[in-house]
Amino acid sequence: MRETAPHSLDAAILTFARSWYGYGGGSAEDIYVEFGLPARTYFERLRQILDSPTAANVDEETRDAMRSVCVRRLH
Repeated sequence: MRETAPHSLDAAILTFARSWYGYGGGSAEDIYVEFGLPARTYFERLRQILDSPTAANVDEETRDAMRSVCVRRLH
């Protein structure tokens, strides 16, 4: 994983998710290249971020859509 502060990494994950949720969340390869994380770990972390203050500026409809992507990719 990149040497990045947790808050900064969470913000980067959220930014990536906002760009890719409409396309199914991004490929496992893109996620690994961007964050050095397996897709499962990324989507688990994103799910946590969506319920944290980091996602406070994301409207509820977008958060729900991103949560749906997480659910699909984790199951």
